[in-house]
Amino acid sequence: MASAYDAKINGIYYNFSENEAKVTYQKYQDSSPNYISDYSGSVVIPASVTYNGKTYSVISISDNAFRDCSGLTSVTIPNSVTSIGGGAFCDCTSLTSVTIPESVTSIGSGAFSYCTSLTSISIPSSVTRIGYNAFYGCSNLTNITIPEGVSGIGSSTFFGCSSLTSITIPSSVTYIGPHAFSGCSSLTSITIPEGVTSIDYNAFSSCRSLTSITIPSSVTSIEDYAFIHCRSLTSITIPSSVTSIGDNAFFGCSGLISITIGDNVTSIGDNTFYGCSSLTSMTFHCKMIGSWFSGKTSIKKIIIGDEVTSIGDNAFSGCSGLTSITIGDCVTGIGNSAFSGCSGLTSVTIPSSVTSIGYYAFCDCSGMTYITVGSGVTGIGNYAFSGCSSMTSITIPDGVTSIGNSAFHGCSGLTSVTIPNSVTSIGSSAFGGCSGLTSITIPNSVTRIGYGAFYGCSSLTSIIIPSSVTYIDAYAFYDCSGLTSVTIPNSVTSIGGSAFSECSLTSVTIPNSVTSIGWNAFRDCSSMTSITIPNSMTSIDDGAFSGCSGLTEVYCLAENVPKTKSSTFADSPIAFATLYVPESAIELYQATEPWSGFGTIVGLTQDELDTVESVKASDATKAKYFDLHGREMSKPQKGLYITAGRKFLS
Repeated sequence: MASAYDAKINGIYYNFSENEAKVTYQKYQDSSPNYISDYSGSVVIPASVTYNGKTYSVISISDNAFRDCSGLTSVTIPNSVTSIGGGAFCDCTSLTSVTIPESVTSIGSGAFSYCTSLTSISIPSSVTRIGYNAFYGCSNLTNITIPEGVSGIGSSTFFGCSSLTSITIPSSVTYIGPHAFSGCSSLTSITIPEGVTSIDYNAFSSCRSLTSITIPSSVTSIEDYAFIHCRSLTSITIPSSVTSIGDNAFFGCSGLISITIGDNVTSIGDNTFYGCSSLTSMTFHCKMIGSWFSGKTSIKKIIIGDEVTSIGDNAFSGCSGLTSITIGDCVTGIGNSAFSGCSGLTSVTIPSSVTSIGYYAFCDCSGMTYITVGSGVTGIGNYAFSGCSSMTSITIPDGVTSIGNSAFHGCSGLTSVTIPNSVTSIGSSAFGGCSGLTSITIPNSVTRIGYGAFYGCSSLTSIIIPSSVTYIDAYAFYDCSGLTSVTIPNSVTSIGGSAFSECSLTSVTIPNSVTSIGWNAFRDCSSMTSITIPNSMTSIDDGAFSGCSGLTEVYCLAENVPKTKSSTFADSPIAFATLYVPESAIELYQATEPWSGFGTIVGLTQDELDTVESVKASDATKAKYFDLHGREMSKPQKGLYITAGRKFLS
């Protein structure tokens, strides 16, 4: 154990240098406690001391001078002292009173840390520096005033001051360090002065009683964990000067109800608002909104200001409590899954400034009944409104050129849709599962009807496919169980697999432009009684007309027997049906399966073939009657006649 002092005078240990004296500790040892002094009770430090006939001015209290003096109750510091060293009164657990004179300019790191009996302290206006940990763990300190002139509050300066109810931060402060007020659980409000540019990590963490805080416009960043577990904080306004908010900054602020985010925030970290279970209202002024509030089920209202230009991917996905949203007029893009799973949202108006709606943007908004899509939108992304089962109507604006895959899939409440002339493609399953859809208008601009585009639209009774369409993809109208009528134009060259499978079609006329029919294209159309296959047909795939249990007649006008599979008419009663074919090819049909399986095969002359084709192309809904030469009759005559595109014998 080594002596640390030059002299002990009136119970106080000193070190001397020239004309100056510093108050110090008694001894130092390698084992804990390291610093040994026997100060106790009340200590009054004189302004000067005389040693060996020389008078010295007491100018400072050295580092650790009174450290671990658990019996020390009060200290009076003279006007001659200019600095209080680091750890000077650390762990003086009985210290209740300290008088700091106007002469002091700096308080060292940890100077009063763990002075657990200290209830108040007056810091004079002369102090310009307060070191880190200066009042760390002063759990009974109730109030403190930081003087003008102090430029920064260092790391953990007031950490764990759990009884501190108020503090005034002067305008001279430009820096608030990490953990500066962490654990000040009784602090109810704080005003951060103009000039502070950053709120460092954990600066106010676990200030559980903090109900309000004012962040000035000088602050540019709020660092990680800055306000974590400030559970009494009810509202926060992030000024426009702030550009970033760190990870977990407001984590666990369970009382936070509303937040306003300024217009220059570009980055919000991970879990920033995690556990903000009372958060109901958000106002955004930042240019881009990220996935900062994804899964916040408590949010009910969102206002997106006119400063916002983009709503990013997953921005509000899973906000199931959201009932109201206002989207500003400057938003140009709504990102993927931006509002997916917002099941409480009932209506949305998308402004005309928006040009794109991303994948899954409003997917599974099951409570949404109505949406207005602005005139600026050019594309509706894949699954954009999929699962919006309560939606009854939607207006697609004229600027939209594409409807993505499954865009309205599962919108079972949707009853009618008008697709504008600007649309050129309808994606796979775009309206699949829209079981309430009774009518749809497909414009002449559409060239392809995608895979499963209208599958499962069980209330759809008729469809007119425009002459611009060249291809009907697989499953396009699969399981449209209410569909009784379809008009296929001469522009279509191919009908995909299962395109009309399980529909209630009674007859179908395939135009002369079609060269191939895919697998199961009309499978299980049990109400279908008549089929007309054009001369252009070259191939009919597996099961194309299988399960057509009501089939009575087929007109196949192709002189070259189309390539078919043995299963093309599987489970259809062709043994009891009549096949009409060109007279010149009757022997080929009679010799080729599955055509040979028809109970009756009738050959038609060229005139009869021409008549069938022309009548099929006429308006059959007007109940007109024709002879086999195509001449209109006032009523059916005895023998063969044609009406509604079918041949009858009377």
